[in-house]
Amino acid sequence: MPSVLFQENLKTKCQIKLPRLTGNDGRAAADLLITWMDIYSACAARHNQLVDEILLRERLNHD
Repeated sequence: MPSVLFQENLKTKCQIKLPRLTGNDGRAAADLLITWMDIYSACAARHNQLVDEILLRERLNHD
C-alpha cells in the first residue's frame, strides 16, 4: 500500500450551491454561465486528477 497521502486540493469537495441568476437580461445570464463554467472547470480538473491518482494506486497495488 503506497504511503503517499493524497494532495489536500484533491480532497476538496465541489461547490453544491451554485450562484443564481440575478437579473432578467442577457448580460446577467451570460455572467452566470461564465461563473458556472469556472466552477465546473475547477471541479472537473480536481475530480479527474483524483481519479487518476486512485487508478495509479490501484495499478501499484496489483503489480
